Amino acid sequence: MLRDHVQSYDPTFQHAALGMALISLNGTFLKVNPALCDLLGHPRHELHSIPSLDITYHDMLTVISEFGKSLESNHLTYGKFEQQVLHRAGRQLNMTIHLTIIYDEDPFPSHYLVQFEDRTLLTETEGLLHSTEVILLDIQNSYYQLLEKMPLAVLITKKGIIQYVNPAALRLVHANDKSEVLGMSTDSVVDTSYHQALSDRRKNFVTHQSLRSISYMINALDGQQKFVEGFTLIINYEGEPAAVGVFKDITDQQQKEEYIMQSEKLNMAGQLAAGIAHEIRNPLTSINGFMKLMRSSKRSTESYFDIIESELKRIELIVNELLVLSKPQGNHISKPVNVLPILDQVITLMRVQAALKNIEITFHCPDTSLWITGEMNQLKQVFINLLKNGMDAMGTSGTIHITAEFSDLEVLISVQDEGSGMTPEQIQKLGQPFFTTKETGTGLGFMITQNIIHNHGGSIQIDSVPDHGTTFTVKLPKINEPEDL
Repeated sequence: MLRDHVQSYDPTFQHAALGMALISLNGTFLKVNPALCDLLGHPRHELHSIPSLDITYHDMLTVISEFGKSLESNHLTYGKFEQQVLHRAGRQLNMTIHLTIIYDEDPFPSHYLVQFEDRTLLTETEGLLHSTEVILLDIQNSYYQLLEKMPLAVLITKKGIIQYVNPAALRLVHANDKSEVLGMSTDSVVDTSYHQALSDRRKNFVTHQSLRSISYMINALDGQQKFVEGFTLIINYEGEPAAVGVFKDITDQQQKEEYIMQSEKLNMAGQLAAGIAHEIRNPLTSINGFMKLMRSSKRSTESYFDIIESELKRIELIVNELLVLSKPQGNHISKPVNVLPILDQVITLMRVQAALKNIEITFHCPDTSLWITGEMNQLKQVFINLLKNGMDAMGTSGTIHITAEFSDLEVLISVQDEGSGMTPEQIQKLGQPFFTTKETGTGLGFMITQNIIHNHGGSIQIDSVPDHGTTFTVKLPKINEPEDL
């Protein structure tokens, strides 16, 4: 009767993709299909070596037999259990074993139909996923611990709504608990005077996908205003894009910087006022003294008038230079200008004064035009000041060399004299109010020169050797020749 049962499973049994076996009630193989041989790593010719398989899988067969008996005792005909089975190559296979009790025509069990479902790959995948989840959870926990302990304020927002704040952010806005802040709009934290900057920043991100660092004024929950500075990163938070903002309170820093700037302005104003008082007091003292002499003197006072007139002119010079310095040079109307004709005019103008002092002026320039953007009269004033300085430093003889050249980006004009030169300390002080190396100078001329060059986007370089002369090099941004000229 058992033989008939065994034969009845062909051909379905033989061609099944799932490993299957017929096992006796005592736990021995009756028949094994090819799929089970493949699953356990045995050659198919061992299908006929049942006794050897009984020995190899004795432990497994014992478990199957005991499981079948427990099903029978509970009046069950089917059950399944998990079991590790050793592959012929030595590795463990995780199996789900399905057991069905097969009965004879008599109401007594005949044998077991057992199906072997390989769940090794699935189990390994589940284990890997679990390990990955544990790792990700650890990373997330570490991430939150880091944020919680950061001294900088951290906010996570979605569409401008606050989703997370760390303790430093709570302290920044003077909140006692996260519930006071979560769900708030950033517009209610950022002061209204910065809402436009906030909106522009969001639009810029939509267009360019970048967020630059920014400074805001914010309103704490108690109404106190603070300045903050920070940057923003876009991350994936709880499955959706979110912005992580990291900010620091720069209120004290900004107040200190403003205080330092104010102090520097006051200090400069004090120096300027002291210089003006000193420079004007000297001629006023002279005028006052000669006025007293004129009252008490019976002789001709014509020479006194000449001295008084000279001192008044000195006061006028100081005031005029101060007025020029105070004018907002940035308001001039710039346009493309060729610097070479300007230099020609200045040299022609100054050659008369130079000839009276036996000073020669030479000019070296390229054949091409040198175009810059500027205001002609102010540029003339710069070169006149530099030539005057050179002539004053040289006394009554020598040569002043003027050179104009250019690079890809700049036009360079140098004025080199053969005068007394300056020490590094003197060069360092140039540009300070009323510092001058000349006996009758005010120091304001070089301040005016520097101011004009700066407003033209340029710079001035000074190279000097005591007793060997000084070279002033003006550098101005070069432009291409205008097409309409």
